[in-house]
Amino acid sequence: MEDYYATYMTGMPLFLRRRSDKRLSLEACQDIAQEAFLNVARRIQSGEVDEGVNIVAYLTTAAKNLAYSQMRARRHLELADEVLETVSEPADEECGDDALEELVWPAIEAMSLSMRKQVVYWQSQGLRDIEIAAALGVPAERVHRERHKAVVELRRALGDFIRDQHRNKS
Repeated sequence: MEDYYATYMTGMPLFLRRRSDKRLSLEACQDIAQEAFLNVARRIQSGEVDEGVNIVAYLTTAAKNLAYSQMRARRHLELADEVLETVSEPADEECGDDALEELVWPAIEAMSLSMRKQVVYWQSQGLRDIEIAAALGVPAERVHRERHKAVVELRRALGDFIRDQHRNKS
């Protein structure tokens, strides 16, 4: 492994940079290559890697996987920033609906600070599940579940104000 390190650290960062279409800087690719090398070396030392494994291929795969993870994380942050930039605070908008202003917003504000409250807030701003998921860093399925739970919680809180024909039968 030690003999291969110099060759690996010369070629792998350049390979990762090309592979990422230059979305990752050379310095980031060097860090990724270093981290992959150390991870693989630790696995070899601890006996987690079988003797018949092609170490060069194993190192390459480890480095590519780390690079993909870093690009996904960066894309996630970019999406979250885009979503946050497009959303304005509810106080900045003229709502026009007194019930929304007097009942729903206070009920949302009264919810404990949780994923549920954040999901309801972003949804009330007109964001779609995928945009909310990007902003919060969770899968869209979790957004769907949290929104459902939030609606149930808000129904309980606003139950006195819901007309009988609009009440959930359960």
